Amino acid sequence: MATADHLMIDRRILQEARTLVGQGHQVILLAGFECQRRESYVHDGIRIERFAFDWQDSRFSRIARRVHWLPGSGIYRQAWRVFRAWANRYAALDSFEYFIFERMMEYQVDLLHVHDFPMLAPAIKLATARQVPLIYDAHELYYAQVQLPKAVQARYKKKEAALIKKADVAITVNPYIARLMADRYCVPAPEVIMNAAARVPVLPGSPLRERFGLSADARILLYQGWICEHRGIEKIVQAAARFDHQIYFVIVGYGAFEDALKHQVAELNLSHRVLFFGGVASDQLHALTCDADLGIIPYHGVDENNYFCSPNKLFEFAIAELPFISNDLPFLRDIANQYGNGVMADLGSPEAIADSVNQLFADEAHLAFLKRGAAVAREDLNWDVEGQKLLAIYQRFTG
Repeated sequence: MATADHLMIDRRILQEARTLVGQGHQVILLAGFECQRRESYVHDGIRIERFAFDWQDSRFSRIARRVHWLPGSGIYRQAWRVFRAWANRYAALDSFEYFIFERMMEYQVDLLHVHDFPMLAPAIKLATARQVPLIYDAHELYYAQVQLPKAVQARYKKKEAALIKKADVAITVNPYIARLMADRYCVPAPEVIMNAAARVPVLPGSPLRERFGLSADARILLYQGWICEHRGIEKIVQAAARFDHQIYFVIVGYGAFEDALKHQVAELNLSHRVLFFGGVASDQLHALTCDADLGIIPYHGVDENNYFCSPNKLFEFAIAELPFISNDLPFLRDIANQYGNGVMADLGSPEAIADSVNQLFADEAHLAFLKRGAAVAREDLNWDVEGQKLLAIYQRFTG
């Protein structure tokens, strides 16, 4: 397996790898090519390799040696700029992709399973060279990320449309994204393996309440996951000023936007109402989720990935039998309608968020109904179910 994740490895990837190890396969996971240092270790039976990109390109280095260009010389620097421009625009692999390909080539494999678009081009080159099957696992519409410039989005979309046809199997995270990929890339719809969490017992205890000194009758609204812009978290912070007594907003996670949120909390004098737990390892998250009363998914459709989202937290809420509130987004609406574990609301403004949260917590009967729905969702939306889909795909190649 290969992924660009160089900070924290996505839970989906680790679950897939653990499932394969449990079936007797040997899994080598190349996890991150822009890490601070080279690392190699074993985690849950998975051999994990991490790399530091050297910002070079061995193809250029070989040319430079043949024509005796000395590193640091003027002609070397000028030629390197020309080569990088050529690689980025015309070569099958740019310099970063070629670095990934070379690292992949260090290992003997029977099957290659890569996660997300940055891994696809080097994986195709390796699969062709080694004559092994290739599984492409698209966690999102990579090109559609709102932070990418329009020209980059168009280039990535065109490239993915061409490359995905060379994968033996394509997988994605929900049926909406599968249909979009099928329509836009003119390929069969990718198979769907959802980002479900392992079905572990609902845990007793009060780790959130103990950490923040909250009483047993306090009501906890929980956001968990990556803290970044474009997710609407800042609006929940503003809404907290209007929350009814004994309603607290707890944020579990970390990210580049965390400092900005903490500054906002201080400015609004809400440090007693908005509480930051910090980031935790994935195996510690479940106990915290079980202590909350309501999960919130504030995504608001800033791009197609947000609009058609099926985030990890949705499934982690289900495993903890935790109801959720979200904006009215297609997949989230489908889940709420099917299981009765969620409420679609207007989370577009602090006032609307406060009204929806206050109203829900004030309606004990409705909250109890949602809690029962979450218990039903737990039985379907779990990795026991989704992991079997992964094994069925592998069975085609491994017998």
